[in-house]
Amino acid sequence: MHRAGENYANDEGKEESIVMIEKDLTSGEETTEKIIISTGEDILNVEAYQPEGVAPNMVIGDDDRAPVPDMLLSLMPYSAIGRVRTTFSDGSGKLGTGFLFGPNDVETAGHVLLGNNGELPSSITFWFQNAGPLADSSGTQVFIPEEYKNNKNPDYDWGVFHINTNIGNNRGYMGWTSDVSVNTVVQVIGFDSVQNRMLLAGGQVKEIRNNTIRYNVDASDGQSGSPVVNRVLDNRMVAIHSSGIPAALLNQGNKVTPSMASVLNRYRNE
Repeated sequence: MHRAGENYANDEGKEESIVMIEKDLTSGEETTEKIIISTGEDILNVEAYQPEGVAPNMVIGDDDRAPVPDMLLSLMPYSAIGRVRTTFSDGSGKLGTGFLFGPNDVETAGHVLLGNNGELPSSITFWFQNAGPLADSSGTQVFIPEEYKNNKNPDYDWGVFHINTNIGNNRGYMGWTSDVSVNTVVQVIGFDSVQNRMLLAGGQVKEIRNNTIRYNVDASDGQSGSPVVNRVLDNRMVAIHSSGIPAALLNQGNKVTPSMASVLNRYRNE
């Protein structure tokens, strides 16, 4: 529970909220939930969970995309990052990256969760590359901002889903922070659909907008939904990689805002 002073309020003093559309992947039922937006420090800056025997790592390679060695995939933050496959009622599918932000809670890009006809998926699979004999996890519920589902607003190109196992208790899960500024050094860590393995690249934040940041970090197909990570701040996620901006020669991610942080806090450990 948070003090009223920590919640967003408009000019009339009313609390601001974000509306999430939820789909139960078992029943197919869709509902909406209104989540109050908080600016509390404990909402905007949240630690990762690192189980016994899972340790953080130093940066690998230069500021160009480089494969993450297999022997590091069981170490944080890499151990919390997996692949997402969504399928839709028309038989189409999408492939992206996602990451654990709770024991059974995954965040990814909104466009990975939304079909070309604007529908939410009928099924979601989440798995870890080169993780040994681990079974795939199945999505049970999916949540996406109403503003993205109805309007494809790129400022809200993110979403979350629950899976049917608490695998994050074994692999660890990521924290997040709204602390990001121009020239912050970040990494994008995710799965490339051509090389079919986890890649990372580093660079700097070059532009900050209301809901997005732009950075000179390489990315490609399959990496939508990758965490944009500030390695200095305990591997906390500062944005979700979403797209490229060819005119600016930069890539873009949806940054951690009070809206996103409030949603992550609401669905973490649910």
